Amino acid sequence: MNGPVRPYVITGGRSRPSRNVLALESLVCAAPAVVTTADSGLGREHRRILALCRELLSVAEIAAHLALPLGVVKVLIGDLWDLGAVQVRPPVERAERLPATLLEEVLLGLRQLR
Repeated sequence: MNGPVRPYVITGGRSRPSRNVLALESLVCAAPAVVTTADSGLGREHRRILALCRELLSVAEIAAHLALPLGVVKVLIGDLWDLGAVQVRPPVERAERLPATLLEEVLLGLRQLR
């Protein structure tokens, strides 16, 4: 086949991941004992994701490395997650903003150390 493969071919016609908790900044890494050979029953893109995810990568980074749409990558990661081939870490919740008065007190204390 010449030219790019259509996204619906890559995902088998699916447009949504099996798990709807994958954020752009969710971190993905391959499970320790995953076999990524052609005989594993995984598609080419699945194997490419596993090869990339030997180290932690965000969903957005994976999409960028593969030059695939984000929705396609989320579907593929969902497949791998369901198989136990990857581990997904949700993004860290936004930290509480410290009150300005506390920061001013810390700054004052640091100045007094001189």
